[in-house]
Amino acid sequence: MNVGEINNTIQGYLNNQEIAGGALLVRRNGELVYENTWGWADIAAQRPIEEDAIYRMMSMTKPVTAAAVMQQVEQGKIGLDDSVSRWLPAFRSLRVVSDKRYEWHEGMNMLSLLPKLLFFRADRVKTVPAVREITIRDLLSHSSGLQQGIAGLLVYKKDTAVKESLEAECEKYSRLFLDFQPGTGTSYSPLAGFDVLGRIVELTSDEPLDAYMKAHIFDPLDMRDTAFRLTKEQESRLVHAYKRKKDRLTDVTGTKNDMDSMLHRGPGYVAASGGLFSTVQDYEHFARMLLDGGTWNGNQVLRPETVAQMSTEGALTHLETEPGYVWGLGVKIRQDPEKGGSPCTAGTYGWSGAFGTHFFVSPADKLEAVWCTNRTDLEGSGSYISKKIEDLVFGCFAGEAET
Repeated sequence: MNVGEINNTIQGYLNNQEIAGGALLVRRNGELVYENTWGWADIAAQRPIEEDAIYRMMSMTKPVTAAAVMQQVEQGKIGLDDSVSRWLPAFRSLRVVSDKRYEWHEGMNMLSLLPKLLFFRADRVKTVPAVREITIRDLLSHSSGLQQGIAGLLVYKKDTAVKESLEAECEKYSRLFLDFQPGTGTSYSPLAGFDVLGRIVELTSDEPLDAYMKAHIFDPLDMRDTAFRLTKEQESRLVHAYKRKKDRLTDVTGTKNDMDSMLHRGPGYVAASGGLFSTVQDYEHFARMLLDGGTWNGNQVLRPETVAQMSTEGALTHLETEPGYVWGLGVKIRQDPEKGGSPCTAGTYGWSGAFGTHFFVSPADKLEAVWCTNRTDLEGSGSYISKKIEDLVFGCFAGEAET
């Protein structure tokens, strides 16, 4: 595969109004092998995407939160198999859904759940006691059952209250039932799991999460434009958010489809699950740190063994989130790419954001890439564009590929 195909493919997305603009950065063996930007940060104003454009990272916040948790593990403040109730006692006596009305069946999707949403009442869901407490490992590997099934997601969809703080949200989550017994299943916890982890970091570090991340992750990695809240100057570099309707892009910046409204962010809520803004360069520093065993530019952010632990199957039992894919600690691993129909090398890991951001690290190929765009209906890791980016990057730069 020729690198020209990368430009041609993304230019095709622009021509078809599948994205407004984007940026891709690829590094192999420590060397920058590809970098490009395309399209518009603001179509109406004809403002082009620049190298320092800022994007809504959404769930690409989760790997960063996981790194903060693992720093606390390194310091002995947290144990992976510690119960969450050690810091949040309200999580001590959770209950688990035991109700046939909320069992997942093949062929179901979120659209098919809309009729249930109209008449759903959490207090009428049948439950049984949890056989054990949920742990830090469960949350990091999406195997806790917290907001990970039909009933939990219906609660999530119905909750439109403004989120005031991680502390208040965790109090709310402690009253939520689990969708399966801890450690026995997996899916994806969009908010609850990593917000709970973010709150625990606040308690173990005695710092607000945003301040902790700035001091211990962003500053050491020189991630100058990565934050949960932007300055006025940074806001001027924020790309607009778009949604595709009838084969055309509609600007939804500042509407109910934008990040703040989707997350219901109040001024004091630091969304550990999906609230970060960043640039493609900043986030690439984070990806390079992972590829280089926890060190960036001489600054050790994580130990090599910690990065290895994060990028190894994390749950206590084998739980494939989809064929060939398992959760590490805060990242998704292509454990059996052939089984999963993935172009990646075995052991590649990373994650995505709901608005189209995507990153991955391939230790075997000494390769990492970060892709950024902001279209609100691309569905994160399920995005066809993110999958195509992987196909293009591995086709051009992995193994013995010609560059």
